[in-house]
Amino acid sequence: MLYFLGVLIAIGAGVVFGIMGLLTIWGGLQSMRTEIARDYVRTSASSSTRMTTLLLVGLPLIITGIFGLLAAGRLFQVGLGLS
Repeated sequence: MLYFLGVLIAIGAGVVFGIMGLLTIWGGLQSMRTEIARDYVRTSASSSTRMTTLLLVGLPLIITGIFGLLAAGRLFQVGLGLS
């Protein structure tokens, strides 16, 4: 009985981590397309400013999203007994 409860908790946590990872990536891409691009037009930003913003905003968002997806995959493996 406790084994099945652990399996359900692991799979549920995997679903939550996967959703949060996908939402992080999706929200980051949306903000980079709309909010940051609007600021570029308004301030006439140079190409070096755009690249710096892309690295300092986009890179942590992508890393966080990928970490969430990797954690979800690992939790699914644990929940299904594959690890």
